[in-house]
Amino acid sequence: MSANPSAEFARELIAAFAAHGVEDYVLCPGSRSGPLAHALAEAGSSNPPLGAPRVNLHVRIDERAASFLALGIARARALTGDPRPVAIVTTSGTAVGNLLPAVMEAHHSGVPLLLLTADRPSELRGVGANQTTDQVDIFGTFVRWAHEVPAPMPGEAAGRATRIAARTVESAIGDARRDDMTGSPGPVHLNLEFRDPLGSDGGVWAEVPYLEFSPSTGIPIVTDPDAPTSLPAVTHGVVIAGDGAGDAARLVAEAHGWPLLAEPTSGARRGDACVPGYIDLLAADAGRKLAQRVHLVVVIGRPTLSRGISALIAHAPTLMVARHGARWREAPEHAERVVRDVPKSWTQRHGDALDFGDRAWLDEWKTAAASAHVPTPAWGRRAVAATLVKSLHRGDIAVIGSSGSIRAVDRAAPAWTEDTLPILIANRGLAGIDGTVSTAVGVALAARRPVLALMGDVTFLHDAGGLLVGPLERTPALRIVVMNDGGGTIFSGLEHANAPAEYVERVFTTPHGANIAAICAGYGVAHTEVRSADALAAALAQPPVGIEVVEARLR
Repeated sequence: MSANPSAEFARELIAAFAAHGVEDYVLCPGSRSGPLAHALAEAGSSNPPLGAPRVNLHVRIDERAASFLALGIARARALTGDPRPVAIVTTSGTAVGNLLPAVMEAHHSGVPLLLLTADRPSELRGVGANQTTDQVDIFGTFVRWAHEVPAPMPGEAAGRATRIAARTVESAIGDARRDDMTGSPGPVHLNLEFRDPLGSDGGVWAEVPYLEFSPSTGIPIVTDPDAPTSLPAVTHGVVIAGDGAGDAARLVAEAHGWPLLAEPTSGARRGDACVPGYIDLLAADAGRKLAQRVHLVVVIGRPTLSRGISALIAHAPTLMVARHGARWREAPEHAERVVRDVPKSWTQRHGDALDFGDRAWLDEWKTAAASAHVPTPAWGRRAVAATLVKSLHRGDIAVIGSSGSIRAVDRAAPAWTEDTLPILIANRGLAGIDGTVSTAVGVALAARRPVLALMGDVTFLHDAGGLLVGPLERTPALRIVVMNDGGGTIFSGLEHANAPAEYVERVFTTPHGANIAAICAGYGVAHTEVRSADALAAALAQPPVGIEVVEARLR
């Protein structure tokens, strides 16, 4: 029995997480989290002690950047078909609060994160102890489960940490059989009390078994007797594929001969039914007239990019929804049916085998889209996006920033083929610009191959700290293309642009005057400036070496 129960408990917890499939940790320095840090230092070393699990350990000094790094790692894990929770370890106090933006994004996008926050024991709370605040339930409804873990006691028998780890992982990965929010993956919070001593005790790693956790909540298996056996037999249907829709959206559209309006991160933007120019089309008179003739809208995934799409959904005479993000029940209230996943019957035409159906309606959309096409300018956001899209090949991974970047890609991306379809990732759960650099770093670290990222200058500056990778940490192969037009120019296309120009510039565009080259130099990151599509194409021609920034100067 160890004289240091905190160290012993931390070793059991890390070993139990490993037994339940957790391999990736992002650690931020701190004293109260010392027991976990010492255990992870051993497990994450090149020569771990006997019995210690092997983990992938990443250390960062900024908790907000660290949490988005973990988010990126988890998203890349899911791409491989082997989704696993990723853990973030922090000390107490404001360190915990810095996790909230990433936790909110993970909650809405269904990404499993383990939030392991250290805390003072109960006797040191409410008495003015340094770096102590109310961390219990600090993340509110944004976590699938939150648990206050009392400090380990001297002489405590082993097993408590294993039981906690089992339930934590089970709650994070979710259970598709459950008809509530605990059924979808998402973040889980363990607030871990530790008493002194907080240092290492040199203790041994005990073997920890896998524990089959059986929840006692009695949540029933989903059985929906009213679920539709097939989609309504209409001619004028439209399939909208939002973030995370997957290839099922293409199959639904092709089965019925309906146009497929697929966002870049849907995973469905390919095939003959795909109408890649839908944004410009819906903004034109021809598109608005076609929208008025729609009888049925099928939404698969979480669409968030276009007001034209939002209007099409809002005015749908009949609306069917599936895979609507992590919070799949947050579908529009007028939806006739909302299902967690796409029924096989939806990919069949009136119960028959796959058949492309009547093309007349689809051909109207494709012809109108071609007529409404807006040419790409020689240089600007759309030209940058188009150049980046052309550089992608089948299976290439690109992380796209929110705001103007993802919308530029939406306008520039074609209908890919099965042989050319890349993998595009964006934080569309809440569509914030927070942590985009760190997310891209996390994706590249987990993917273990070159990754491309595209973002605006404000998005880049918001998370410039994500460029910091310490000399003892693994540096990913990541090229970040930054579209620098001197501020948040996306607002120029919104209603705010009608205000006096000086007001718009100061409180919306927010020009920054930052020297991106100097920032990169300060972090030891390679920087290249380009001012034309040809120069950008040349910069993208070779794979990145470490982290590189290509600044596309648009002004």
